Amino acid sequence: MRTLAVQTTFGSGRRAISLKSLFTPSPPSDMVHGSSGKKQRILVQPHDLFHPLSKSPVKEMREKGALIQQHGCCTTCVTETTAMGKPATREPTFECPDCGYPTHCSSSHWKQDTTHHDELCGHLREANEDEHDLRSGRTLREFEFPSAQLPEIVVNLSSWDSFLYTRSFTNINSNRAMRHVSKVLTYPVTIGSVLHQFSPFVLSSGLTPEGLKSMTALRTTIKEHDLARSEKELAMQQMPLRVFVLGARAEAMLPPHLYLQLAYLLPNSPVHVYFVGPECIPAADEARSTIVVSSRLVLKYHKSYFHDAIWNFAPFDPYTDVFFMFSPGIGHPRARPGWQPTVEKLLETKCAVFATGFHERDMQSDVRALREDFGDKMDWLLEPRENPFSSLKRDFGIRNLREWAISNWGIYGFRGKRYEVQRQE
Repeated sequence: MRTLAVQTTFGSGRRAISLKSLFTPSPPSDMVHGSSGKKQRILVQPHDLFHPLSKSPVKEMREKGALIQQHGCCTTCVTETTAMGKPATREPTFECPDCGYPTHCSSSHWKQDTTHHDELCGHLREANEDEHDLRSGRTLREFEFPSAQLPEIVVNLSSWDSFLYTRSFTNINSNRAMRHVSKVLTYPVTIGSVLHQFSPFVLSSGLTPEGLKSMTALRTTIKEHDLARSEKELAMQQMPLRVFVLGARAEAMLPPHLYLQLAYLLPNSPVHVYFVGPECIPAADEARSTIVVSSRLVLKYHKSYFHDAIWNFAPFDPYTDVFFMFSPGIGHPRARPGWQPTVEKLLETKCAVFATGFHERDMQSDVRALREDFGDKMDWLLEPRENPFSSLKRDFGIRNLREWAISNWGIYGFRGKRYEVQRQE
């Protein structure tokens, strides 16, 4: 199996990051010389990225099309009912000629589906071309990430454009490249954008007064880390910033060195990231539970529920500890009971908690569940809003192509009440 590599620098050396857990290429048919001098196999040319899934030169794309045909359903049939009054469920054997995905059971149903033509087809075609580009076999230069920021250069965290520009991501020169990079960097950069002193989340854009208090506590610790650079006494006393990622899934399987981008946003802070959850699995080529990425960045993996493993991490301090939950699905009927004991323990820590949703409906469902189950026990830190560092790529469901998700589309924050105040009549 060929390994795609990302070159990143820290210290004085260069390190190759394996992305084989993200992008697995097929046995290719063409050969070119890459920048390293080694031969690279090219499956799809940059000017010819669109292919119907069933006729794709990439094996994984053909298999994906077959899975959709096997497990999916015609979106026009779903709106119809059978003689017994149940939704019709015909397999989508007809491939849309515009997006290349198997979307309907017949050409007539495809023509009838105005929703597909008006709202869905363009996004599916974009996804088709993006997936072929990732698996084309070309050198993915957009994944050659910059190293530490020079002290005199200030990073701008108002949007992906300004962040990538001020962080000198010089190899990102197209919207497609931005979609590729945002898909994997949305996790470390979302964390960094919340903690950074120039965070886009301020009082005028969703941050509440209670949120300002929590963020001031965390940034006080970060400021102490900055001062410890020149103060030896402070350097000996400093405590690491602990970032807990609960319900960790895809974010725990990213190549560890991608999280250097978080460390570069907090250049003087020792950062320990704890991935916690029953589905928490390190990158495929890592079997360790602790990975020391650099002198200031450590990743730790705990395959258990937070409420069961809490005593492995206690005590907690609002000045050094912060929690993140990426698209947890707290409001989903099946997941809600499982999340309740974890949220209960989270509120007891009095530490800041930030969570995301993969679209507005998903985020509002989680927020509604939190308000119903814990409304009198929590303070809101960040009102639900769009996340400027969400993924720019849409992911579509195999069973229903009308169901889509954007990693970390929205973000909100809360914590356990610090004060119990009762109004007296």
